[in-house]
Amino acid sequence: MDQVNLNFSSQEYLVGSINQFDQDLYNQLSGFPEAEHQIGRYLNMRSVAEEIKANSISGDVLEFGTFQGTGLILLTYGFGHDVIDRKFIGIDSFEGLPETSTIWAKETFSDTSFDLVKTNLERWCLGTKNRQISLIKAWFKDPCIPLILERLVNNVSLVHFDADLGSSTLTALKIVEAYLIHRRDPMYFLFDDWGCHPDEVPDAFLSWLEGAKATYGISATKICSTKLTRYYRITFQ
Repeated sequence: MDQVNLNFSSQEYLVGSINQFDQDLYNQLSGFPEAEHQIGRYLNMRSVAEEIKANSISGDVLEFGTFQGTGLILLTYGFGHDVIDRKFIGIDSFEGLPETSTIWAKETFSDTSFDLVKTNLERWCLGTKNRQISLIKAWFKDPCIPLILERLVNNVSLVHFDADLGSSTLTALKIVEAYLIHRRDPMYFLFDDWGCHPDEVPDAFLSWLEGAKATYGISATKICSTKLTRYYRITFQ
C-alpha cells in the first residue's frame, strides 16, 4: 500500500482565477463526447461546495475511485480558497476495476498509476492554496483503509463515489458509516457512474440507504444530477 500527502500550504501558487479555470475547462472539454458529463459534474460539484461553504459545514472530502485524478482536481477547484482547514483524500487501487459485472470488465480503467495521479495533482492543484491532499493506493476492501482514514480524518462533509461497480460502491459506503455515527451537520454523497447501469451504483446506494435510514437516522435528498451522475444531501434527525 502506498500513501502520499501533498501539502501546498508552504507556498502560494497562482495559476489564474477560479473563473478563468471555469472558462479554460469549458474550452478544453466542450469538443469531447463526454462534455456534458465533465462540465456538468464540475458545475454541480462547485454548487455543492458553495453550499457547504455558505453554511460553514466542516469536514474533509473523501473520494473512492480516483482513476487519473480529474475528480479530485475538480473538487479542489470547486472549494477554491476555502477558509476551513479541509483535507482531500483519494483512494484507489490504480489497477482498474477488481471484477467483471454487467457492462464493466475487470481491469477497466487500469490506464493510470499512483505516480501519474500524484503528478496530475501537483500540476493542477497548485492554484488552490492551503490544500492538504492525500492519496491512498489500496483496494477498498483492504482492512487498512479504515485505520488510515481514522488517523487522517476527523469528520467528513463530502464523499465522491466514483467506483463504477455496485460492489465497490457498497464497500465504500460501509467505510463511510463510521463518519455517520456522530454527525449532525449535513453530509454530501456525490455518485459518478449513476446512469451507467441500474444494477450497479443506483442499486448499491438505494439498498444500503434502506438500512442506513433506520440505523443512523438519515434522510437523502437529491440535489442535482447529469445523465451519468447524481448528488445527494444527507441529513440527520
